[in-house]
Amino acid sequence: MLEDFDFLIGQWKVINNRLKSWMSDCHEWYQFESQHTEKKHSLGSGNFAVHQYVFNHALYERSILRKFNDHHQFWEINRMDQMSSLALQSLKGTFWKNKGSFISRGLLNEQEILVWAEWTKVNSNFAYWEQSVSNDNGATWELNWIMDFKRIS
Repeated sequence: MLEDFDFLIGQWKVINNRLKSWMSDCHEWYQFESQHTEKKHSLGSGNFAVHQYVFNHALYERSILRKFNDHHQFWEINRMDQMSSLALQSLKGTFWKNKGSFISRGLLNEQEILVWAEWTKVNSNFAYWEQSVSNDNGATWELNWIMDFKRIS
């Protein structure tokens, strides 16, 4: 379990497809490239990542801390991102048969939502991540961000 995210250690080129407006019946997407660097945390209990991209001619950086909760056997993921209008609690979840599912509560434009992120198609050179949001406590979901990871080194 503690090695679940080790596939991400290294440098990645990422193709992002991000919905232009969330929870507003929008069907237009932005596409942009980003760079992702992941390292094992020095204490050995998780990973730390930096995700950088240029969006609307401005450089953005997202820092991600993934920590494994050994007592409860799940991952806690915390993200810091200056671009997002999403206030998010820690994502929590686990991997099962090469698929990782993580969920959290958050606020988007002062509205309570659920956020669900999944890792699939994971191998040493490629990974697929997607995020969905729900404003009806999970009855329906809106896919709002997709990332295709391709290893650089």
